[in-house]
Amino acid sequence: MLDDLKFEDIKGITPSIASKLRKNNITTVEKLAMASIEELKEILKGTPENKIREMQIEVWKALGYWYIPANMISQVGKQPIVFSTGCKALNEILEGGIRSRILTEFCGEYGAGKTESLLTILVENMAKKTDYTAIFYDSEETFNEQRVAQIAKARGYDPEEIFRKTLLLRVWNTQHFIEAIKQADGIIKERNVKLILIDSIIATLRSEYIGRETLAARQHLLNKMLRMLLNYAKAFNLAVVMTNQVSDNPQQVYYTQDPTTEKKPTGGNILAHNAETRIFLRKAAKPTVRIARIIDSSWLPPRECVFQITEAGITDLEESQAQP
Repeated sequence: MLDDLKFEDIKGITPSIASKLRKNNITTVEKLAMASIEELKEILKGTPENKIREMQIEVWKALGYWYIPANMISQVGKQPIVFSTGCKALNEILEGGIRSRILTEFCGEYGAGKTESLLTILVENMAKKTDYTAIFYDSEETFNEQRVAQIAKARGYDPEEIFRKTLLLRVWNTQHFIEAIKQADGIIKERNVKLILIDSIIATLRSEYIGRETLAARQHLLNKMLRMLLNYAKAFNLAVVMTNQVSDNPQQVYYTQDPTTEKKPTGGNILAHNAETRIFLRKAAKPTVRIARIIDSSWLPPRECVFQITEAGITDLEESQAQP
């Protein structure tokens, strides 16, 4: 089984090489598959480069990331896992819910329901998917234990079970965030993490990299973080769900009835190219009602739904409230 694959199972990896890898925080076969040749040359000094390349090719083959006939993809790859959002209307426009192996983004203004969506997804899936655990990266101090407990109780779940299965990491700064992601592979495999939630992906970068002169450095770090997360999503068949902030759209100079054109998600093309499904949240006229629109996806059409925020997190509207 791929889940049980160890260094010693790979052709060309000697006990000495395995020891050097583990001492340098490459503790899983999956992490080895993601490493660059330059990283491995530094770690495995004294090992010929051609041997390192041959070893990594064997890893890619073992994980199904080498040349294979297209009709064998389903046999080698892992079937995506579908995670409920806790809201039927939102599940419907997402064709069942959040999927593993990709990055999903919720963006919107303050108070649009981004954190509520993440907390509801966490509670709903940690209560129902008994074998899975989750990691919650909190860069905005939004993980509130009382609120999580309230959502769980309102849905008939045991809050302590949710907390027991959730690994929380409160993020100090971008370097802290990157190091935490970089070393997460061992925890992911050991704890069977299938859901990574991030609130938010951009907060530390926006606070530390200010001004156009820092934009290139900021985008480089953002891309590095997103690629690591996407690699984890594919290698471990897990779902990554992240929130993102929005900013005014300076190119919007004409009136439009489409409110999603007045604000644009931060992160630019780097985030747009890495996030497979992007969901724009906005407030409606009624205080508790929110509107979710799919603004970008390679396989889902642009469409929207309405939901409400209650003690139980994000939930469906009553029929009498069907219009926002």
